[in-house]
Amino acid sequence: MQEIRQINKITDSGIKVHGLKGKKVMALNGKEVGKITEIRLDPKSLNLDGIEMDRGFFGLDTFIGRNYIASLSIEGAVLNMTPVTDYKGLQVFDSNGKEVGKVKEIRTDGNTNNIAAIVVGTGLLSNDVIFSKSDVKSVGESIMLNSAFDEKAVKVGGRSE
Repeated sequence: MQEIRQINKITDSGIKVHGLKGKKVMALNGKEVGKITEIRLDPKSLNLDGIEMDRGFFGLDTFIGRNYIASLSIEGAVLNMTPVTDYKGLQVFDSNGKEVGKVKEIRTDGNTNNIAAIVVGTGLLSNDVIFSKSDVKSVGESIMLNSAFDEKAVKVGGRSE
């Protein structure tokens, strides 16, 4: 049996999907990470599958699955995480507080938001260094490693592409 009802603008709690295009996508850290370009529905269940997001002039368009979306409103989308791609450019410090360099690349586990490794540029004439997920102690306004960095040690990975 189909549901047919008159729209009551006072009590109707639904969101008009076309009204979300161009609205902000906010990360868990409060930073705007893009604009909604499309809303995707699962064709069988008709439930939200996710959103497509424009990351701006230099960013890649990104699909955000429903598991990463905390809420949708007429203002846009709020994510329950910060995309790891936003870590590019962060300063990296070792456990002694010494600056190692800046993040040049984030490597993820497939198409997830899970870090597999970070590639850190350590200087103009130095090789880049790759740190695995287990080397990272914390991520915030910068990245803190869980051990001291020895710049004289053998560097892994060469230059980032």
